[in-house]
Amino acid sequence: MHLTRKRKGGAMDDVAGTKELDYASDLQLIKSMHEDDSFWDRIFDAKLDFLNNGGDPRQAGCVRPEIAESWINSRNFGLSPDQPDLGEYITEQAYEETLAENAEIVAAAKSLIRNIESLNLQNDYMFELLDVNGTPLVQIGNLWLHRFAGPNYQCNESNMGTNAHTLCMRHKKPFVLIGPEHYCFALHGLIACAAPIIDQFGASVGALALTQPTSDELLSTANKKILIHAMSLVSSLAITLSDQLRISGYDAQLAETESRYSKASLEAQRYETISQNLMNTVKDGILICDAEDTISLATPEAARIFKTSPEELLGTNVNALINDSRTFEEVIEQGGHSTFDVDGMPLEAKISRIYGGDHDFEGYIIALKEAKRATLGASRGKLGDAADITFKDILGKSYQITKAKKLASRFARSRENILLSGESGTGKELFAQAIHNQACPEGPFMSINCAAIPPRLIESELFGYESGSFTGAERGGKPGKIELADGGTLFLDEIGDMPLELQATLLRVLENKRIIRVGGKSYKQIDFRLVAATNQNLPKLVSQHQFREDLLYRISVLTVDLPPLRDRVGDALYFARYFLNECHTKTGNGKVSLSNEASQFVSTYAWPGNVRQLKHAIYSAYYTCENGVIYIDDFPSYIAQASDLRSSEEGGAAAPADDAAAPSQNESSSAIKVPDEQAAAPGAEAPAATSGTLPTLSLKELEGIAINEAIMQADGNIAAAAAILDISKATLYRKLKESQ
Repeated sequence: MHLTRKRKGGAMDDVAGTKELDYASDLQLIKSMHEDDSFWDRIFDAKLDFLNNGGDPRQAGCVRPEIAESWINSRNFGLSPDQPDLGEYITEQAYEETLAENAEIVAAAKSLIRNIESLNLQNDYMFELLDVNGTPLVQIGNLWLHRFAGPNYQCNESNMGTNAHTLCMRHKKPFVLIGPEHYCFALHGLIACAAPIIDQFGASVGALALTQPTSDELLSTANKKILIHAMSLVSSLAITLSDQLRISGYDAQLAETESRYSKASLEAQRYETISQNLMNTVKDGILICDAEDTISLATPEAARIFKTSPEELLGTNVNALINDSRTFEEVIEQGGHSTFDVDGMPLEAKISRIYGGDHDFEGYIIALKEAKRATLGASRGKLGDAADITFKDILGKSYQITKAKKLASRFARSRENILLSGESGTGKELFAQAIHNQACPEGPFMSINCAAIPPRLIESELFGYESGSFTGAERGGKPGKIELADGGTLFLDEIGDMPLELQATLLRVLENKRIIRVGGKSYKQIDFRLVAATNQNLPKLVSQHQFREDLLYRISVLTVDLPPLRDRVGDALYFARYFLNECHTKTGNGKVSLSNEASQFVSTYAWPGNVRQLKHAIYSAYYTCENGVIYIDDFPSYIAQASDLRSSEEGGAAAPADDAAAPSQNESSSAIKVPDEQAAAPGAEAPAATSGTLPTLSLKELEGIAINEAIMQADGNIAAAAAILDISKATLYRKLKESQ
């Protein structure tokens, strides 16, 4: 949508020339305006450049910094600048509750309101008292000026864009907004003067606002004087009301302090008795210890768990009971959960800090319960998608995939968001399931592919919807994936394809863990761990304005880069043998092996589709080959043609003979050779299919792979590699010589 200049209301003029404005004073701004200048035209042009071209309004000298930031906030809230209906409707009940909560402000403002009413503002002005959320508590004057919102509407920056009362409460100073300084065009015909109401704690608790329509003679000397008087009137009234609130607040604080002081001694006398009685009645295992980890209170259930009495636990260092190599602070930073055994009984401890009245750290509270042993696919049969994969199920022997698995496993112990980055077919969903099963196997695992759902449907899939929110909505509504992931894991695959306008909403959910369904009126607090995946370059998408930079920072707190198959030394041939055994197990047909030339090709082909492509190629070759041996021609034609093309590029040399295959990527710089497929000729036996998940490899093959990986990890240092393998350096040299 391309927005164009359109005037609503009166003229838009400027200060003369390029004069620098004193933005700290709105009164000075009004005084410095001239009727024949184009200041407001320049502001409008700056806003159009921001909306149409993505220009930064903070760089425009004519736009006040506070207003520029508010424009940016308004756009991030997803507001359209030309939408006619602004504000958010609140029910009569909610409005009555708001009035009750702000009864003190309304009562203090009554005399001031009577003075305003005597000014007879009903023709050209509207005066409002608003709460901190922008809910009008009192409105007098020409209410038609509020027609764009309607009755019982809450109006703030998130639903009406840049406005004077939100800015004055945020910055705790008076604000005047004229015409195009508002974000939404529906407000361009208005001038608003607002001043904050400050309580005894220095917090903004409301605002007074005076609104009037613009006119062609807005910047005449007479009208500027009226505007200055209006600004002064609103500011003085807000100061008076703030003083009354502070005095009332101080009186209430004094009375409350006296009451609390009189009760303090009684509470102190009763504390020890109540605490002890409470601990004796709690059925859970609870330990309370001081900052030195010394137990000061224990429930009978905690004593039973440790096979002793509560009195015997007092004074004991809790670290002698909970066998965890981490400190309590490390446990809390990693989620607060610790697992350990007591005489073979698995236990789980939830550890939290205890703070005193002055927010001083005083110790820890430890909740004990018998741990449920997680099993494979613990979430199957529960609400959500199946998540049966653990890190042990992710196949591959290369150093690269082993490193990625260890990193992901370590990240799973935290509660931070995780981004899985890798090409298509590298196993991103398998890693997501493994992270879930290590972190919260009892919780739901909800997954959604952002590229597979039409943009108009993805919002309802993620956030759910209420009954009647759109045509075809189910009666009673439907929860979204995020809501269903409460207590578990949300997996967003292909997050780079998420619509840009939905990214702001997701960012807010990740920041406050609160969602509202499409068509809903209330928020719901949820707790979930986000695992996102992408095969795209997200920083590049950010530079192209196709992905939000702040969302990228939020989802990539922890990042795992999954290596493509071509970079996983030795894994291509490993997977090929595994898939052949899988085919044999499924079909019950004869065993099939790779010829030497096929083994060489599998090891050196780039496999752009990674493990997924390799699996399909092996399955195809299994059913195509004859006599139990796979040759290159048995692979799908596009793969076989790639082999022919590579041969021609190398000078047209003939393919190596089956009994003299060229060195493959499995051979390291130290000339360690991992043997190719044992059966090279027709009729030879392929490796036997196993009942587990791993293909059959000879002991010599496994030894060669282990030596190869050790030397890679040691960067070619033979002594270090020998230490990794737990053998002597002489033994390693002997095995290297035998493999040549």
